[in-house]
Amino acid sequence: MKKNKIISLLGFALAVVICATGCGHAIVLSNSDVDNNSDLYYNGNEISGIPLPKDTLKPAEEIPLETKQHETASETTEVYTTAQTEGDTPTEAPQTPAVPQTPDVPQTQASEEKPIETIPETTAVQTTKAPQNSSDQTAAPPPSSNILPDDDLPVNSYKALNYSEMKAVWISYFELYPILTGKTKAQFEKGIGEYFDNAKSLGINTVYVHVRPYGDAIYKSEYFPWSKYCTGYIGEDPGFDPLKVMIEQAHKRNISFHAWINPLRCYQQDDAPQVDDSYLTKQWYNYNDGDYIVKVNSYWYLNPAYEQVTDLIALGVSEIVSGYDVDGVHIDDYFYPTTESWFDRTAFNKSGYTSLSQFRLDNCTRMVSTMYNAVKSHNKTVLFGISTQGNVTNNQEVLYADVKKWCSEPGYADYMAPQIYYGFENSGQPFSEVVDEWDKMLSGTGKTLVPGLAVYKIGTEDTWAGSGKYEWINNTEIIKRQIEKSRTAKCYGGIALYSYQFIFEPSSDVSAAVQKEIAAFKPLLN
Repeated sequence: MKKNKIISLLGFALAVVICATGCGHAIVLSNSDVDNNSDLYYNGNEISGIPLPKDTLKPAEEIPLETKQHETASETTEVYTTAQTEGDTPTEAPQTPAVPQTPDVPQTQASEEKPIETIPETTAVQTTKAPQNSSDQTAAPPPSSNILPDDDLPVNSYKALNYSEMKAVWISYFELYPILTGKTKAQFEKGIGEYFDNAKSLGINTVYVHVRPYGDAIYKSEYFPWSKYCTGYIGEDPGFDPLKVMIEQAHKRNISFHAWINPLRCYQQDDAPQVDDSYLTKQWYNYNDGDYIVKVNSYWYLNPAYEQVTDLIALGVSEIVSGYDVDGVHIDDYFYPTTESWFDRTAFNKSGYTSLSQFRLDNCTRMVSTMYNAVKSHNKTVLFGISTQGNVTNNQEVLYADVKKWCSEPGYADYMAPQIYYGFENSGQPFSEVVDEWDKMLSGTGKTLVPGLAVYKIGTEDTWAGSGKYEWINNTEIIKRQIEKSRTAKCYGGIALYSYQFIFEPSSDVSAAVQKEIAAFKPLLN
């Protein structure tokens, strides 16, 4: 490739920014002010420029032209939903070093009822649709290498470190990015050590840290490629094991480490062609796209309708629990990415189900059950936790996460950490009532309730909270009062703060408010 073409392509890649709607205010990865009228500000989300992780870029490789095998990506239609919104990158763009593209403020999606206080009004977003006559199509047979190995991984004798009151914080891949991507082992040890020192100083005793955000692995895996958030390039070995480093650094400080994974969210669209064909997810991309793996907006998602898919996810969990001294495995609210029927039409038509909703609820339940069993079969002392949305109806009817079943029956979770990202004055989902609702669902089960609290909303307008939209601006000590309320729950097992960067590196416009809130709630954590 000619030098001027490389420069041109790299310049274009630097200009590409992909955004996603979230359940609140998305993270600002620099402290510079953002013009709310600019093209980079919309739907309550702010983004800002992110430096490339390497001083000198290696030559970029072109992504192959569309093979026409990936039919679900060949046509688009406007679907009204509040699921993730990403801008599509041209398929001929070069592979570029990773930059955080979708801040993991956990997703909020539309329900049929669309209560304004919790769900944004719908917007038209681009998403792919299935080929015509897809209800009659038969999925291409998987290649012979699509055979999953038996789970004969050894039991881990490590005794997990967990606390009767979990005082947790989420650390997402985009928060790992500045200390991990392109860094040496020594640099990463220093960076993650500082993160954990900061957490410890606040009174935190548990961390939920991303180890598999996009069908990839921030650890040495047999089933998933190295995450591009390790070196900047998907599939590239960083030369050390970041997960091993994080666990060692956490345990040095008596911090419990829960490995946070996104089981269904897979590759970003431009990463998929770069993945080695030896991985099963890439084989599905090559042979079963639109069925085993499906493109929604700018992401590929695994389809939990197939046992082979959920078995692969469970094997990934087994690999972590068997091979690493983790204290917990943690998943969040990325279940079904759309309510549209084309997503899993082929599987549904063959399923014998008459209700698509029940079909999807059962698929997610099977996935969660296999993950729970994978944890317990390799280390009974390790906890399995689920962080769904706080809104029970949205979980059941939009994400197809059967939280009522998972809370009330054994074999699905040890703790539930619902994202109760609402103020006390939220019109549709007032915090106290939601806590009581979850506490009632968990009553008598032995499972614990760990409410997720929205530090990211401090000092901001809560657009969809109805009459409580200015609560986070006008009122004080909200997080403190939420911790106090949470502790009244009969099934109380702790609280979790979203997230590290909003606490320790808040944007300049809310920094003063955040510091006041921390001063108020810190004594409760110590």
